[in-house]
Amino acid sequence: MAGGAEYNPFLVAVSILVAVFGSFTGLRLSRHIPGSAAGAREFWTAAAAVALGTSIWAMHFVAMLALRMPGMATGYDPVLTLLSLAVAVGFTGAGLALLDQARSSFSRLAIAGLLMGLGIVAMHYIGMAAMRMPAHIHYAPQWVAASVVIAIAAATLALHLSGRVSGTGRQVAAAIVMGAAIAGMHFSGMRAAEFQLDAEVMAQGSSPAIRQTYLAVAVGLITLIILALTLGAARIDAMFRASARRESRVALRLRIADVLRDARHPEALEQVARLMGEHFNVVRTGYGQLDEQASVFDYDICWTDGTVPPLLGRYPASAFGEKIVQRLREGHTVVVNDLLAADLSDEDLTRETARHVDTRAILVVPFVREGQLRSIIYLNDRDPRTWHAEDVAFLEELAERTRLVIERDLAERQLRELNAELESRVHSRTAELRATQDALLQSQKMEAVGQLAAGLAHDFNNLLGAVTGAFELIGRKAEDPERVRHFVKAGLQAAERGGQLTGQLLSFSRAQAIHLRPVVVCDVIERLAELLKRTLGPMIELYLALNPNPVAVLSDPTQVEMMVLNLAINARDAMPDGGMLTIGTRLCTIGDDAELAPGDYVEIVVRDTGVGMDEETLRRAMEPFFTTKPLGKGTGLGLAQIYASARRGGGSVRIESRPGAGTVVRVLLPCTRENERMDEAQPPQAPDAPARTMTVLVVDDDEHHREMVVNMLEDEGHVVRWAASGAEALMVMDGMTPDVVLLDYAMPGMNGAEVAERMRKVQPALPIVFASGYADTEAIGRAVGPDAVTLRKPFRQEDLLTALAGEAGATRKAGSGGGA
Repeated sequence: MAGGAEYNPFLVAVSILVAVFGSFTGLRLSRHIPGSAAGAREFWTAAAAVALGTSIWAMHFVAMLALRMPGMATGYDPVLTLLSLAVAVGFTGAGLALLDQARSSFSRLAIAGLLMGLGIVAMHYIGMAAMRMPAHIHYAPQWVAASVVIAIAAATLALHLSGRVSGTGRQVAAAIVMGAAIAGMHFSGMRAAEFQLDAEVMAQGSSPAIRQTYLAVAVGLITLIILALTLGAARIDAMFRASARRESRVALRLRIADVLRDARHPEALEQVARLMGEHFNVVRTGYGQLDEQASVFDYDICWTDGTVPPLLGRYPASAFGEKIVQRLREGHTVVVNDLLAADLSDEDLTRETARHVDTRAILVVPFVREGQLRSIIYLNDRDPRTWHAEDVAFLEELAERTRLVIERDLAERQLRELNAELESRVHSRTAELRATQDALLQSQKMEAVGQLAAGLAHDFNNLLGAVTGAFELIGRKAEDPERVRHFVKAGLQAAERGGQLTGQLLSFSRAQAIHLRPVVVCDVIERLAELLKRTLGPMIELYLALNPNPVAVLSDPTQVEMMVLNLAINARDAMPDGGMLTIGTRLCTIGDDAELAPGDYVEIVVRDTGVGMDEETLRRAMEPFFTTKPLGKGTGLGLAQIYASARRGGGSVRIESRPGAGTVVRVLLPCTRENERMDEAQPPQAPDAPARTMTVLVVDDDEHHREMVVNMLEDEGHVVRWAASGAEALMVMDGMTPDVVLLDYAMPGMNGAEVAERMRKVQPALPIVFASGYADTEAIGRAVGPDAVTLRKPFRQEDLLTALAGEAGATRKAGSGGGA
């Protein structure tokens, strides 16, 4: 630079301020480039390029104005001056256009910095070329190189900082660094210039040029524009930041709503804690539950940014300060900007805890339900922080949203516990009801048996009288064989009728499970006919009107017996002076019915000519325990149990009655496609007994019955051994191998099933025929298998021989077939 040249300090300072302000404006504007939509990105790139490029150009010319060389008038070529401005703005925009790529790639950043730096260098030297003065300019290479390096470095630094620096304080610091770098580039370039006066140029006069006065005015205006852009950018930036915050909060609300809807607790709250921590830019956030009885906070959900440890586990409430906990119990949000300085956190234990968990600022929202503090949601920062009112309001809003999830989870947990308890109670209650129902059914059946007893006693006494008379006459007429045979026949017939009566009574009275299966109702009623006649007595006429083409229904055979017998007993009690009872069946089709499904049904109609019922009695007839009978004559469960049995099978009961006109009870049972006849299980019919001698072991604890059976067998020429108990029978078995065993089922000590099991462990193929006076032959089947052969007591000699020969022959055939 020519000797005598000097700089105006004021203008030098102004040029540096212009560079700083322009850098600040450019940084603020360039922060909006990354992530903006296509149109907005071009706008922000152009705005930042104009602000930064213009400020660099303005700084250059203000610094040029600061240069004073005595005796030398200076002007500027307008075209080159404007070209230098365009180069500054254009190259700056080109560098900023590569901003996103440059941030993700060092090579891209270097290319963008080189492009923008060369643009600044070009702007500088074009601006120098625009100077019009009576002198020649020469450049020192080393300083030119230095200015180029500084320009590229400044440009790279500007691109690196753009979009990365957040916060006004950091942006100001970055702008000062960038402004100083730009100024350093300019003054390095000026240091490279050497001005030499040329008398010939001075004699020729100067070409048209912009005088320094005008240039000063122009630069001043540009500087004002830059300042205006700075203020406008700050305002616009504030508006955009507010808009971004609103959009961010809307997005966060939607994200949290999705999480709370789709995820389960506590996974949902863990995701919400992470989202809140990232949104509020804090180091820690989470949830805590307060155990009021123990006065302990249980922190089970916590998110951190990795710079502080998570807050998990149980902490005494007092560790966070009585003042803070009291505020939370009152339902107030706790806002503390600095735990080490605020009055609310001035307790020693509070500040000790703050240091321990590395926390300076807290924002805590309580969940108070039914007047008690239940849980909290909190934000923590490790540095002092000013919580703005909008931050507090937004966290309270989010807390309210998550509170619903916490309370919903608590309600669901309580509901699950209640459901489990209810299921347990229902299961227990169902078992009790089932047992009670079975007991009531058995009680009702025994009630019916009790009412049958009077009629049965009369008939059974008649039968015993016939048997006794037959034996007396046989004793008196022993010398007359023909008369003896006649009396024997009469006695046997009476005994068989007695066996049938007791068999029916035992079959009806036995306790058993309810099994729905195809049942032909007509068969059940026909088998009950004799029992019904004896139950009704001589004053009531029984008439059966059964369907000649019966159809099976889905029911339980014992339930059907119970229905018919109870209805017959009710009808008998309604006809104290005698009358007619009609029991009939018919097939009917049900269409639109409020209680029954459409389809075919068998209708059991029980019609009596008794006293009938009034409307009140008819309305309550099927209520449990409702009865019009005198105390001790009925439980009131008859019709209720009949209705329950019918409904269990998908049917129903209908009653029609008027006082003095009798009663009609209709039991509707749904038909089934199968048509199974309810024939009583009989012992398998064997062919004629083979004329061979068998060795038979008879086991029976009843001495008289055992002696009679032994005599029957010995009379046929069979070899008989006998035992009075199961244990004695097993001892007898040690010394013999019988062809067949006749085994009583009900015996003291071991029953027949247990004895049979012990015998077959020794002799697996041993033929066994059971004899039982009980009707529950199903128990024998469950004990020894469904193919067990059973003789029901009393039995005749012919039935005994047939059963023993059949079982022995079947076992021999099976054994022969197995050896072939």
